[in-house]
Amino acid sequence: MTPRITDSRSDTAQEAWNVLDQNRRGQRGADTIGLVVQGGGMRGVYSMGALAALEEMGFSQSFDHVAGSSAGALNGAYFITGQASYGVETYIHHLTQKSFVNPLRLRKMVDIDWLVDHIGKQARPLHLQKLITARTTLHISLTGFTDGQTRYVTTRELGIDLWEAFRASAAMPILYNKSVKVGNDWYVDGSLRARVPIQRVVEHGCRYVVVILTMPHSHRINSRHAWLQSLSWPVTRRYSAALRQALFDEDTDYNRMKSDLSRGNLPFAVDARKVVVITPRMQPERFSTITTNPRHLMRCALQAREDTWHAFGKTPPANAAPFSFSL
Repeated sequence: MTPRITDSRSDTAQEAWNVLDQNRRGQRGADTIGLVVQGGGMRGVYSMGALAALEEMGFSQSFDHVAGSSAGALNGAYFITGQASYGVETYIHHLTQKSFVNPLRLRKMVDIDWLVDHIGKQARPLHLQKLITARTTLHISLTGFTDGQTRYVTTRELGIDLWEAFRASAAMPILYNKSVKVGNDWYVDGSLRARVPIQRVVEHGCRYVVVILTMPHSHRINSRHAWLQSLSWPVTRRYSAALRQALFDEDTDYNRMKSDLSRGNLPFAVDARKVVVITPRMQPERFSTITTNPRHLMRCALQAREDTWHAFGKTPPANAAPFSFSL
């Protein structure tokens, strides 16, 4: 199944490509362009593969704003610093270790501390200073632990520890089960209320928006069954009512947005905005938040590369080994 890629006008993808290419050549015009990256735990290998394709096109420095939630925020950071292909290798060769994902480690099935402190800072270091000084602004979504509301931290803010912002944005309830202090408040998983933070880049004036989804257009967030909520009670009993609602109830805003994007429309009325959507063919039941099979991850990243080139109406370069590593 080929993903729906534009707002039903075949010239939109080419227009967006032209803006990105113009920016790449240092000839920025009046049109601004934003990139939105969905998270999803290990499903983030898809968005990282898509970002590696954009990097392959030469567009790492071409976006004005990048907004990401959860894994999408950290993936966006690696993209802005020109480390997206390196990030794909990180997923496949490093995040498949039990140190990161271990379903038998009930109190911390996904160790976000290991991800940030070991992987991000040491083993596979993100070039943080390059990120801060880049022309592109990164917007990291967070969810308030008490009120369940979305807050954004950007690479332009002073006095904010970006590592803690990344940790908070990826702090998945139940699987990580900790809140993280950023500034003066406590936060968790940025994707609970801003799964695909399109509104953020539109608010910053982006006329063109490229959206990378880690779930197919068919995916919806429905209310969790009462029995699942009951089973989760031991680890969620200290959550606020607002946070529990964000975790367990149907996400009508997300579902409406997915319906709109599947038709190539932005999920709200904004004049003169155009959208290009990159979305996976893989169905949700075949890939999960905690998938660690390296071959499955590699196939997903390769599919993302193909989808991304096709989203712009281009054919991927013939390359038997598009990434600089192998299984």
